[in-house]
Amino acid sequence: METPGVPVPARRTLFLGLDGVMHQRGAKVGSLLSCMPTLERALDTAEVDIVVLSCWDFAHDFDRVKAAFPASLRPRVVGRTTEERGSLHKRYKEIQTWLRAMPSADWRVLDSDPSDYPGACTELIRCSPHQGIGSTQAQALRQWILEPDVVEIETQEPRSRGPLDLR
Repeated sequence: METPGVPVPARRTLFLGLDGVMHQRGAKVGSLLSCMPTLERALDTAEVDIVVLSCWDFAHDFDRVKAAFPASLRPRVVGRTTEERGSLHKRYKEIQTWLRAMPSADWRVLDSDPSDYPGACTELIRCSPHQGIGSTQAQALRQWILEPDVVEIETQEPRSRGPLDLR
């Protein structure tokens, strides 16, 4: 049964860091977003919304960031988080703020900095900042996509089992 006034998410949400995920941290301009094909293959045709979780979206126009995604992923890029400056676990708090406004029953985050998340954040798929997304992280995304759909939205803080550290 649907509760009036509460948006029910139709898809899963992937919060996506860029630096250290879509390219090596500190990459030169020609290598920016060099790992995008790996993400594209991992997501394939899955119904997954992408929310950009990066300093980039604050330095650049969001439409320009979205336009940098391949055509197959661009329609899935639905937004960006709002920056939480100087906060402990700031990225996690940015995600929680997003989820309060746009609930998602099932989400993951692909990022390279575990200090931005509580130690028990099971939704974190960690990338090596020196490599970005690789086959291990892509496999973790595919496994998540292939899991049965989650039916209800958790109204409390998510249960924590520990991060998925795939360096």
